Amino acid sequence: MEETCPSPEATPPPEECPAPDSSETEPALPALGILVGLGQRSLENLAAFGQYHRAPAGLEIIREGDQQDRFYVVISGELAVSAQSGGREVPLSVAKAGECLGELSLLEPGPASASIRVLTDAVLWSMDIDELREYILENTGDAGILLMGMASCLSYRLRKANQLIGQHHVVPLELPPGCRERAITAADSPVQLGFFDRLKKAVGGDKDRKIRISTTIKM
Repeated sequence: MEETCPSPEATPPPEECPAPDSSETEPALPALGILVGLGQRSLENLAAFGQYHRAPAGLEIIREGDQQDRFYVVISGELAVSAQSGGREVPLSVAKAGECLGELSLLEPGPASASIRVLTDAVLWSMDIDELREYILENTGDAGILLMGMASCLSYRLRKANQLIGQHHVVPLELPPGCRERAITAADSPVQLGFFDRLKKAVGGDKDRKIRISTTIKM
C-alpha cells in the first residue's frame, strides 16, 4: 500500500530545546561542514541568532512543495532526504551531524525541492531569513565565512547533480525551433549514426521499411 503524506496539521514543527538540566549537555553548533571555518566563540555567537530544536524519529521537518524559509544544521541524529518521482518517494541522501538543510530556500525563499524526515532522534539548529540578515549586519566577517560555506555546499550538490546527468547520458541540447527536427532525421546527425539501422535489424525490418518512433519527454 502506498504511503500517503500526513496533513500539515498532523506534522508538528520541531520543538524548541528547553534550557538543559544538570543531567543534559547543552546543544552546540559543531565546527563541521559549512561551519568549519568558524571558531568556538564565533559558533556560540551564531547560535544566538537562531534556535535549537529537538526532533523525534519519524518527524517530517520539511515537506517537498511546501513554502520553506528556514535553514537547518544537524547537531546530532540522522535525517532522510527524499523527493517524489513518478508518484514514488525516491531516497536521495542521509544527512548527519554538521550537514545543512534548506539553505537554498533560505537564500531564495520558495517551495522545498525535497522532503526531510528524521530517521533517529535528532537535535537541529535553525534560522530564518530575517535572523540571517540580522546576523550578517552585525557580524560581517563571520557572516562571509558562513555564506562561503553555503556556497560551497550548493556547488557540491550542483556538481553531484551534473555527474548524475552525465552518468544517465542526459545531454542538454539547445537548437533553434527549425533545427530540432533536422537534428534527429538528417543523415549527418551524430544522433542518427547507426541507431536506426540497428533498430530496423532488431525488429526484423529491411532498409526500405519505415518505422515510426514516438517519444515522451518529461520536464
